[in-house]
Amino acid sequence: MVHANGDTGTVALVGTVHVTEESGENVRRAIERRDPDVVTVELCSMRLRHLYAPNTARQKLRNLAESYRSLSRSGFALNVLFKLSQQSYHDDTGVDRDDRDMFAAIDAAESSGRRTAAIDRPIEETLDELAAVVRSGADDTYASTRRRADQAVKGEWSELASDLVADTARPVTGLAQLLGLHFWYGTLTADSPAAKAAVMERLSPEQAASFQHALERLAPGLVRVMIRDRDAYMARRLEYLRQQGDDVVAVVGKAHVEGIRRHLEDGTFADEAEKPPFVSLRYPEDDDRE
Repeated sequence: MVHANGDTGTVALVGTVHVTEESGENVRRAIERRDPDVVTVELCSMRLRHLYAPNTARQKLRNLAESYRSLSRSGFALNVLFKLSQQSYHDDTGVDRDDRDMFAAIDAAESSGRRTAAIDRPIEETLDELAAVVRSGADDTYASTRRRADQAVKGEWSELASDLVADTARPVTGLAQLLGLHFWYGTLTADSPAAKAAVMERLSPEQAASFQHALERLAPGLVRVMIRDRDAYMARRLEYLRQQGDDVVAVVGKAHVEGIRRHLEDGTFADEAEKPPFVSLRYPEDDDRE
């Protein structure tokens, strides 16, 4: 847990691994121990609606239709790919949901009469921007390939070699660093996705941040959209609550802890503090989740 204290309210960041029961228990203990005014979750309005909707075929089609209306076509395609990968993970591990920590946070808050707020950037914005990054990367790859081909045709071998080294040095270094970290911490040698999640559960926020830095060398656009921009967005909403004098327990994935903490401690906000939407949700009954 990472604390960020202000002149008025406080923020306790609880870093989680979304798929493990242990993270859910850590969240419940943190809320009980800290006794906050507000519990915040790494969710947005659309993800909250889908999270609490009945797990039926009809509702899944409704969720899919809402995503289709709200997202760009490329953003919708990415959303479908993410859903398929989640389903594959669930099939491999037997984990029924990949958001146990969020359920635990909302359940603990509502059962004790505390307010709950959603602080994440809207998934529509994140996926559309990620799709733009993918398209831009494809365009850059095509332009680079054409340029290298022209250099080869013209016999500009020294320029070609120099450009190829420059193009590959950073991502190759990032990949090597990423694989080294996975090996060092044991995620590379874990024999199942569940075992890998258990290893990630034991990592500190600083250790989790080391994976980000390596991945940033390999795919800077991905890290910016999926982590950095969302860190700043969530920090602005937490700062608003802190300025109101609220003591907050913020439940976020471990990948976001260090970035949010830096924003809160340094006051580095691209925009002014922003009020998050407060939510009041019924915790799903067991028969709704089957």
